Amino acid sequence: MIALESLTSCFQGLIPAWLCTCSADGVPNVAILSHVDYVDSQHVALSFQFFNKSKRNVAENPKALVRICDPDTFQFYALRLRFVRTETEGPLFESMRLRIEAIASYSGLKGIFKLLGADVYEVSSVEPIAHEVGRRLPSVATEPRAGAGVPFTMKALQELSDRIHRAPTLDCLLEVILETLESLFGFRHSMILLASDQPDRLQTIASRGYPAGGVGSEVGFGEGIIGMVAEARKPIRVSGLLRQFLYADAVGRRAEERGLCGEKARIPLPGLPNPESQLGIPLLVRDELLGVLCIEADRSYRFHEEDRTYLEVLGGYLAIAIQNALLRERADDAEAQPLPPRPEPVPATAAATPRLAVEYYRGEELILVDGEYLVRGVPAKILWKLLHERSSGAAEFTNRRLRLDRSLGLPDYKDNLESRLILLRRRLEERCPGIRLVQSGRGRFRLELASGLDLIERP
Repeated sequence: MIALESLTSCFQGLIPAWLCTCSADGVPNVAILSHVDYVDSQHVALSFQFFNKSKRNVAENPKALVRICDPDTFQFYALRLRFVRTETEGPLFESMRLRIEAIASYSGLKGIFKLLGADVYEVSSVEPIAHEVGRRLPSVATEPRAGAGVPFTMKALQELSDRIHRAPTLDCLLEVILETLESLFGFRHSMILLASDQPDRLQTIASRGYPAGGVGSEVGFGEGIIGMVAEARKPIRVSGLLRQFLYADAVGRRAEERGLCGEKARIPLPGLPNPESQLGIPLLVRDELLGVLCIEADRSYRFHEEDRTYLEVLGGYLAIAIQNALLRERADDAEAQPLPPRPEPVPATAAATPRLAVEYYRGEELILVDGEYLVRGVPAKILWKLLHERSSGAAEFTNRRLRLDRSLGLPDYKDNLESRLILLRRRLEERCPGIRLVQSGRGRFRLELASGLDLIERP
């Protein structure tokens, strides 16, 4: 018999499977499955959602047949199954539930389009379906490692470790992580989101491979794959996203017709507009969620089993590296030299340079520049304070001074000031190059202005 573990590529959900059952009196039924989950060398699991006829047949006659397809070779296989049990909790159920809810959340169906149970089947035989072997279809079947970098070898992991250790600051570390994921492993589209000052929200702090960096974009816990990874603190990998989005949309329309959900609110993805594959890894240190690493691709079958396994392990190492960088930069604050005496007020920029209207909405902690959204929350409060002090003549600042400023409302423990300053600096680079934050030493930076400012505070 063909070993079930040799067919891992068939269990990615890229090509739908067929589930064939039969009632006790011999009436057959065929249903289309979006996913077949590998459990172990003798068992697979099928999701129990809408297939009431199949469920009744299995209750009467516990035998079934599932046809799966290898997307690498287009070889079809028939799995002869015997129903064993239905799980409604535990690691297997949770893994399947997270994947389904991540897709459902894109169509506003989280909590409605949900898994009822994980049906576990024993596999009695695996048989190739010889007469269905055909030519490979370029639009679907691709080389498993096409476009990838080097595999996850010890040499490649050592190179990544060396680059991380050489990164002098958190800002450099984030760039090193994403650049190395591309140059060594071929992951061209990636982003790192860290915990926001808002509860249960993440903010994009670094990205690579996109036309727009998207720094400052937010994802709430439970929203899409990234939000589900944050909420559950478990990795999620999804292939063939376009087909699954269409499936979720179809179910969503039926749910709306029956009044099961309100107006659909699609959550915009930071990154590729139409990703085909996504892999989200939680960045955890001792059960504390620092953020999420998300890697995506426009190919349906980009992330293989070894990619998920290695990146899951790597996520723990990256989380420790990020936390150490935060602690190191906080320690640098204590060693930073005092600032020189405040100079005389800096004269306004030449009249020929257009002035910027900077509006701060105190109630919403929001800053607009020339009417366009820039930043909100703690980074907005930091920028507003810096701009006011700059207008009084101050040009250089220390992290320590900001950390001790009670008006900013930073928590006494784990304030993440460094990550917020990185977000603010990158957001200014993207949206407002006339205002710059430039690092000028350990734990200190300079505020530079390329134009005059009109500071306007609103309630």
